[in-house]
Amino acid sequence: MNCKPILFLIAVTCCFFSCQEKKKANLNGNAFFGGEIVNPNSPYVVILKNNTVVDSLYLDKDNRFSYTFKDFEPGLFHFYDGREVQSVLIQPNDSLMFRLNTMDFDESLVFTGIGEKENNFLIDLFLLNDKLQDSVLKISQLEPDEFEEQLNQIKQIKQDKLDAFKSKYQTTALFDKLAQAKINYNYYYSKEAYPFINYRENERQIFDELSDDFYSYRDNVNYNDNDLKEYRPYVSFLRVHFNNIALQQHFEHSKDSEYNNQNIDYNIDKLNLIDQKVSDTFTKNKLLYYNMVKFINGSQNDEDFDKLLNLFKQKSTNQDHINKAETLVNTYKRLKPGKTLPEVTVIDKNDNFVLLNKLIKDKSVIYFWDTSKRSHLRDVHLKANDLKSKYPEIEFIAINVNDISTREQFDILQRNGLKHTNEYHFKKPNEALDLLAIRPINKVFLVDKNGVIINPKGNLFDIKFENELLGLINQ
Repeated sequence: MNCKPILFLIAVTCCFFSCQEKKKANLNGNAFFGGEIVNPNSPYVVILKNNTVVDSLYLDKDNRFSYTFKDFEPGLFHFYDGREVQSVLIQPNDSLMFRLNTMDFDESLVFTGIGEKENNFLIDLFLLNDKLQDSVLKISQLEPDEFEEQLNQIKQIKQDKLDAFKSKYQTTALFDKLAQAKINYNYYYSKEAYPFINYRENERQIFDELSDDFYSYRDNVNYNDNDLKEYRPYVSFLRVHFNNIALQQHFEHSKDSEYNNQNIDYNIDKLNLIDQKVSDTFTKNKLLYYNMVKFINGSQNDEDFDKLLNLFKQKSTNQDHINKAETLVNTYKRLKPGKTLPEVTVIDKNDNFVLLNKLIKDKSVIYFWDTSKRSHLRDVHLKANDLKSKYPEIEFIAINVNDISTREQFDILQRNGLKHTNEYHFKKPNEALDLLAIRPINKVFLVDKNGVIINPKGNLFDIKFENELLGLINQ
């Protein structure tokens, strides 16, 4: 048995609790934060707040780091290990350590020290929400009244846990706000998403069935909450909320009955609503950019790109976002069907450099994977293997998008029970990500035997994808 992890936690816990009052006095309103990362993805940890880097810290020989917050605004911070990110609540006089194993990032994360109870509770609530997600998806197929009743029961489970925690421990107003927001906004998210994931009828019919008070909580939603603007439950809610209210508005002036996220008029409605309802510059710009990029990545009509881009440039005040959106639009214009693949260098299993378009000898599907997207990594390979067995006429080429070595790539595939067959990684990942517009990661290219693009925005998991493969074979 390896006792190092246990001894580390015991030592840290004893240190913190025996010196708790001393540390509170010595910190003078500052805060200490540190941790140990088992199987680190990189030699450093980045601490961020409001999408701005606070500091980058290198791990020592024991894969540990430490940092002292001075004259800081308490709230949610994020730490990033090079591949994954998680949030942490830092308050004055906290003296907080964590330990995690990147092989099981969120599930292995444990905090200890002053501030541990609050952060461990928030992580437990996060994991509980993930655990209950399948149940929420299942009840989302019910009639609205039944769905609402069962969703309320799920929410009450979380609320009971929070109430019990607050009755046992003295908590701060900021913790109370974050914990309650996690419960509320996960609940709101499920209600906003209901019309999109209930497959009984089309969205217009489902909207017509909803009671007048189904969305009554919207009256209390704060679109400009400074404490929550980088909080995952809040951000996720705002995204689906604007999808929902934009669709409702779109139905008022169109004859459409179904959700189509590539409809230009619907997306114009969405950007206008974001602009009208959100005044906080940070939140507004993030929402505008997210929806602009989502549209560009999904739409096949490059004339619509320019139409929405022009509106986006009127609404956004973030020049970096505008520059990136313009670059993405121009990239997709170069990648549209009929164009050839750009010259991008990949590295094969023998560490040879090869131009991507020189790899293409047959009609091919090119798909991508990211080490930080663990579920997608395995799912996309299994799906590609399944399709390859059905359509042996087509070559399937897998490319990793991370800055890793061939050996690291082999080890990751092996750990996931996958073969290193037709696997490559980019020589210059960041450059390739831009040249090929590889976002979202589930996007694939369909190309003919000459490397001419048939579809730059395919999706292996789309129910229509096999029809695209048959069309490619029959060309």
